[in-house]
Amino acid sequence: MSASGGVDVTVEFHVKAGDLKGCILVTGFHGIGATGYIAVKHLVSSLKAELIGYIETTRTPPFVSVEEGRLNLPFQLYRHGKLVFVLTEVPPHPRERIEFSRALANWAIKNSFDSAYLIGGLDSRLREREEDRMRCAATTAFMKRWKADVMLLEKGLFVIGPLATMLTHFEIMGFPAIALLPYANPARPDPLAAAVAVEYLNKVFGMKVDVDPLKKDAQKIEAEIQELMKRRKERIEPETGALYL
Repeated sequence: MSASGGVDVTVEFHVKAGDLKGCILVTGFHGIGATGYIAVKHLVSSLKAELIGYIETTRTPPFVSVEEGRLNLPFQLYRHGKLVFVLTEVPPHPRERIEFSRALANWAIKNSFDSAYLIGGLDSRLREREEDRMRCAATTAFMKRWKADVMLLEKGLFVIGPLATMLTHFEIMGFPAIALLPYANPARPDPLAAAVAVEYLNKVFGMKVDVDPLKKDAQKIEAEIQELMKRRKERIEPETGALYL
């Protein structure tokens, strides 16, 4: 399947799985605190989700690594039961970020997914009370089906980036989707914020994904991700003249 979302931009889904009807999309990106990326990476690893495919774009970042004896590509699709995870090891290229996000949302709709859970981060400096852990933003279709037990994002605050693009398309198309926004440190990767999102999904889907590694090894995970981001930036910048933020 492919979707064009602008001049010379193509997003292709290479999926070996069968019928995805009724599945639930779970994804996140490298936004504030890299919260979405860390959470999805931890869920995929902890659940031992099955690799079912890849996403390829016109400007797929020039990065591959070897993990568990196989190539680890920039954009990968995993499945565990009804949950389908989109893991972005590297952020989409800035010039096709909007097209990537819209194509992903459209792919979920065309494949008759049930709903979508998007994980991002909310600047912790905006937290009014120490006990506040998370806010959310949900489409009208989601709110009609379920009562969100997370406080909605306050008026005057905004969701930005890929999650905003996806929420916009989902809202227009009448699709149930929610963005989970744990408060996160905007200056560094924040595994503790990712743990908040995973704990919430545990409750929603009746899972028992252990978040202790995210809490106990927070500093180690933070250091590893910062080093990876530094290496990617150093290698991509000379080749493309653009940074992956």
